[in-house]
Amino acid sequence: MKNMYLFSLLVCLIFLLTACDNSDDVSEQIQMEKATSQKALQSKLKEETCTNIQSGTLVDLNGAAITLGFNEEGYNYQAMTYSGEYFPDTNPGWFLEWKWNRAYLSNLDCDGDGLLDIANGMESYRGTGAWTTTKWTRTYTDGEGNHCRALQFTKYVAVPEGAYIDNGIYYEADGTTIGQSINFEGFEDFAIVQFIWDDPCGGKNGVAYKAPGPVGLGNR
Repeated sequence: MKNMYLFSLLVCLIFLLTACDNSDDVSEQIQMEKATSQKALQSKLKEETCTNIQSGTLVDLNGAAITLGFNEEGYNYQAMTYSGEYFPDTNPGWFLEWKWNRAYLSNLDCDGDGLLDIANGMESYRGTGAWTTTKWTRTYTDGEGNHCRALQFTKYVAVPEGAYIDNGIYYEADGTTIGQSINFEGFEDFAIVQFIWDDPCGGKNGVAYKAPGPVGLGNR
C-alpha cells in the first residue's frame, strides 16, 4: 500500500513538472482559446442586433421581399443555396446546386440598408474567408443511344490580401500556390481550388484540377 502511495505521488510530481515545463505552451493555448471565445461572443452579440429574414422586412436587389425557403427563381437565402436551371435559355438541361457562406452573401442585414450583407460591401472579397461551390448536373442521350449523366463540381475560395496572379495561377504573397484565377466578372478575387468533371459518355472522369495546397473551404 505504501509503495502504491509513493508511486501515485511520483506520477503526480512528474505531471506537475511536465506541466511546468510546458507552461508557456499551455498559457499560449489558453490565450488563443480565450481570444477565439471572445471573437465568437462578439460575433453572436453583433448578430443579435442584425435584421434577419424572418423579420419580413428585407428585400433582394430587385426589390422583392425575401422570405424563408426557396423562391420562384430557386434561391434559398436563409440556407445560402440555390437550386434550379440557372441558364435555361443558353444552356438548357443543366441543373445547378449553388452554395456559399456568409462572407460571400449573408442571410442577415447588419448595416441597416434592408439588404443582405456582402463582405466589404462588395468592394473586394480579398481576405474575407468567403467561399462558394457550384455543382452542375445534366442527363442526356448520346449519339449511340446511351443514357448519360454529366457532373461538374467546383470549389472557389476568396484569396487573401497580397495575393497575386502569375500565368493564370493565384499565389499568396509568400509564393504559396492557391489555385487557378477566374476571368469572370464578380469572381476576380476568387481562386478555383478544385474542379471535378465527370462525364463518362464524353470521356471525362474524375478530378480535372486540384490545387497543390489546401482545398478546404473558409481557410483563407
